[in-house]
Amino acid sequence: MPFPPSVPQIFALLFLATIAAFVAELLIRNAPPLGFVGGIIFGLVGVWVFANLPWLDLAIEPRLEDIPAVRAVLGGVIIVTIFCYVRKRRSV
Repeated sequence: MPFPPSVPQIFALLFLATIAAFVAELLIRNAPPLGFVGGIIFGLVGVWVFANLPWLDLAIEPRLEDIPAVRAVLGGVIIVTIFCYVRKRRSV
């Protein structure tokens, strides 16, 4: 993914981050810090980091605006889940 991303790539990143935040909140059953907006922010970080991993590139992976969709959503879910779990453990 080239830097800076184009406008369609920014919308694709936001879309994938929203999916990742939603799935992570369903898995952990708790909201991350700052609620769903915080989940989208953490999801953006996870999507961007995991989409730019050079060592995990599959040729058959579906892409959305040249962003690997499965790897990006998985990365977003991992990062959002970590922050949801940290908040859950701190509030108990």
